[in-house]
Amino acid sequence: MREMFDRIAGRYELLNTLMTGGLNRVWNRVVISEAGVRPGSRVLDLACGTGSLTRDLARRAGPEGHVLGVDFSREMLAAARRRPLSNVEYRVGDATNLDGVLNDVPGAESGAFDAATIAYGARNIPNLDALFREMSRAVRPGGRVVCLEIARPSGRVPALFYGLWFDRVVPWLGAKVSGDSWAYSYLPTSVKEFVAPEDLAGIMERNGLRNIQWRRLAGGIITLHSGTKGSRGARGPGVE
Repeated sequence: MREMFDRIAGRYELLNTLMTGGLNRVWNRVVISEAGVRPGSRVLDLACGTGSLTRDLARRAGPEGHVLGVDFSREMLAAARRRPLSNVEYRVGDATNLDGVLNDVPGAESGAFDAATIAYGARNIPNLDALFREMSRAVRPGGRVVCLEIARPSGRVPALFYGLWFDRVVPWLGAKVSGDSWAYSYLPTSVKEFVAPEDLAGIMERNGLRNIQWRRLAGGIITLHSGTKGSRGARGPGVE
């Protein structure tokens, strides 16, 4: 898996833009809003890839804020570092075990972050309990955890579009642009094998998060999950 992401790092952001028709930047703004990021915020961005969301988070956090991007692919991070911002730091790390990162980065200890985000990365992580346990550990009480992920739509028309676009066009486009046909055939397969949105909400709740909410975007092909650490008046998972 790491080698696959290393191979496609050079064309990763271009392909994300092509595959989504530029909507990936719109969805970044939705994540930022859901995470409650504001000037001065400290944010942890896991599976940050080449840093598209990381940079948008940093622009919102401003010069008084700080964003730490973590990914297991060195080539992805090398691409991210080619577009530096003064309030962004990148580290190689395991999203399911952040001890090495949190112990190594000054001011990044457990509970130091106002928000933790992950976009398009959760479906690549086998141990989702460990992922959300670490995200919950990283944020302060009242901090926000947000997960954006590709999903299988439930409606007939969106499902037909999904079948055409993600099962056929995306692998072809990925092969043409990146030269790696397997990587972009993996994408629709990984989405089909990912847990249902309701189950993901349950995983978040049992790992220290409360007030879990999730909703579908873009006709159901994207889901946005969010939760709060340690808030009172918790309620069960639900759909907005």
